[in-house]
Amino acid sequence: MEFSIIKWQELSMEMKILEEDFFGRFDCELWEFTDEKLKTNKETRSMSAVYGGWIVQLANMCHQTKGVMNAAAGKVEQLTSSVDTAQVKIIALQGDLIKSKEDQLASIRTTVREEVASVQSAVKTEIRSWSEVAGQQATNQSISTARIKEAVKSAVVEEDKSRNVLIFGKSEVTNEDVAATVAEILLDIDERPKLVECRRIGARESASEGKPRPIKVKLSSSDAVSSVLRNASALKISATNKSTFLAPDRTLEERLAHKKLVEHMRRKMGEDSGSYHYIRRGLIMSVKKS
Repeated sequence: MEFSIIKWQELSMEMKILEEDFFGRFDCELWEFTDEKLKTNKETRSMSAVYGGWIVQLANMCHQTKGVMNAAAGKVEQLTSSVDTAQVKIIALQGDLIKSKEDQLASIRTTVREEVASVQSAVKTEIRSWSEVAGQQATNQSISTARIKEAVKSAVVEEDKSRNVLIFGKSEVTNEDVAATVAEILLDIDERPKLVECRRIGARESASEGKPRPIKVKLSSSDAVSSVLRNASALKISATNKSTFLAPDRTLEERLAHKKLVEHMRRKMGEDSGSYHYIRRGLIMSVKKS
C-alpha cells in the first residue's frame, strides 16, 4: 500500500468514528473502558452482532494502518538516504570550493610577488641610473634646474593654450557682448561648447582703422577645441561669417613653424597650380584638381 497523507487522514477519521460509536454505547472514554463495563452493560448480549461488525472493521483498519505505516517507514528511509547522499555531495562541493579558493590565493600571491619583484628591480635600476647621472653632471646642476623650470613652464603654457581658440575677421562694435558674438559664430558651425572666457586681444586702436581685433576664447577642454576646429571650414559657406576664420592658440615657436609652413605651401601653389594645397596636422597636403 502506498503511503500518503490523504490515506492516513482517511484511516484516522474512520477509526475516530468507530471509537465514538463503540464507547458511546458504554457512556465512557477509551481510558475508562474495562471488563466490568462490558459485563454490566444491558445491551451486551443483544449487541453481539454489532460488536462482531466493530471487531471486523477494527481488524481491517489495523491491517490497513500497518500497511500505511510500513510504506511511511520506507519513505522515511528513502528520504534519509537521499539526505545522506546530499550531505556527501555538499561536503565534496565544499572541499572543491576550498581547494579552488586556495589555488586562486596561491596564484594571486605568486602574481603579487612577481609584480613586487619587478617594481623593486625597476626602482633599483632607476635609482642607480639617476645616481650615475647625478654624479656625472653635478657641476651642471644649476643649468639643469633652469632647464627643468623652463620645461615645466612651457608644458603649463601649452596645456593652457590647448583649451583656447582664436577667432579672426569678426567685425567689432562698441559695447559688444563678446560671448554672444562667439556663441553666434560657433552656432553657425553647429557647435555649442561651454564658454569659459571670451575677450578681444591686441591694441584697441586697430579697431578704429577698420581692422577688428582677434577674439580669444577659452573652452572647457582641449577636446572641445578639437571639435570646433574640425568644423571651422563650414564658415566658408556661411551667409554672415564668411570672412571669419578660426585658429588654435599657438605658442611663439608654433607660430613661427606655422608661418614657415604657410610660406612653403604658397611656393607649392605657384609651382603646381593643377592641385589644391592645404595644411593638415603640420603637413602640406596636395590633391589634384578634377
